[in-house]
Amino acid sequence: MAVSASLMPPIWDKTIPYDGESFHLEYMDLDEFLLENGIPASPTHLVQNLLLPVAELEGKESASSSTASPPSSTAVFQPSETVSSTESSLEKERETPSPIDPNCVEVDVNFNPDPADLVLSSVPGGELFNPRKHKFAEEDLKPQPMIKKAKKVFVPDEQKDEKYWTRRKKNNVAAKRSRDARRLKENQITIRAAFLEKENTALRTEVAELRKEVGKCKTIVSKYETKYGPL
Repeated sequence: MAVSASLMPPIWDKTIPYDGESFHLEYMDLDEFLLENGIPASPTHLVQNLLLPVAELEGKESASSSTASPPSSTAVFQPSETVSSTESSLEKERETPSPIDPNCVEVDVNFNPDPADLVLSSVPGGELFNPRKHKFAEEDLKPQPMIKKAKKVFVPDEQKDEKYWTRRKKNNVAAKRSRDARRLKENQITIRAAFLEKENTALRTEVAELRKEVGKCKTIVSKYETKYGPL
């Protein structure tokens, strides 16, 4: 027979006496045994139990550091900053708006003059007359006095020399230029006046609507002041 290298006696040499009464064979559930001794059943649960103290330790350290550290300046001054911001916003709302240039205001007016009238009101070789933006000087809008024509002087044919005819041509050209300039200005004033009439009507309707809105706002403010006091 082969000899074992172990110095301990072989297991099969030990015998357990069995008398039928003192020996009881019992079975134990593995899960109950692990639960009684605090041993996790699965390896994932074991890893979670091992990591749990570290997480608790970090939570305790963060709580202790937050309690030990002094309060930050932002937390202290945050209410005052919000109050100042609200006050500044209220002041901006109560400030009067900046004045608006009247020349930059455009009114929606349905005005479509005849292109032929615009051509007659434009300077030859220049830009087309714009009744919306054209402005006249005070002298242009003054009434012109009635000028009586001078009496015609009869000149006999014997005195109608070359000097006479050159002078007459110059007078005719000057008179034609004066008539054309006067007619051009009259046409411009007519179209400009027609546009201003339409614009005046549109502005009057807009002013009427704004007055209604202002009246509603005044009633709301008066009701608020009677209930809560002056603003």
